Amino acid sequence: MSLGSRSVAVAGGILDGAMAKVRILEVRKLLFSIETVVDAVLELDRSHGGTLAIGKLMEVRVETGAAPGLTLVVMQGSGGSAAAIQKHYTLPAVAAAAIHYCFRVRIPLPRQGTKSIEVVADGFQLTINTTTEVLRLHGDVPEVTQVQVGAAPAAGEPIVATGDAALDDPTSPEPEAAPAAA
Repeated sequence: MSLGSRSVAVAGGILDGAMAKVRILEVRKLLFSIETVVDAVLELDRSHGGTLAIGKLMEVRVETGAAPGLTLVVMQGSGGSAAAIQKHYTLPAVAAAAIHYCFRVRIPLPRQGTKSIEVVADGFQLTINTTTEVLRLHGDVPEVTQVQVGAAPAAGEPIVATGDAALDDPTSPEPEAAPAAA
């Protein structure tokens, strides 16, 4: 192979100018409490010239079902001119407020990626899915099989490696047992 060639020789053949890639899927889940979402929505409203943030927050409702989202009831004005304003925010509006809030408080979020939001027990969960392709560092992977080794852990118990076991190099040979002293 000449130095000017675009082909790369690898074990098992030649790749014609295109390097093989592998994918990495990143899933980020950000949980926003109700208090944080209200703060985010009021901040987005204020930054767009709204006046909800200067009123007195009277009620907050997280709504599920046909029109999920967030409803705020804010008392604006004082005395006889006071009026309650009710404003409903759809899930896309809540997501926009959450993303804007992350930007304002310097929580980095990937620009690319699929973003979705849902109502959960503790508030709202923003999920960001990003797929990255990187050049493969080694050759092709043969057919992968999955086998169960050893006894299964008790129900609900995670499989973990702790202490020095987490640091073992799986590519190094097993140490030989020391002979028993007589």
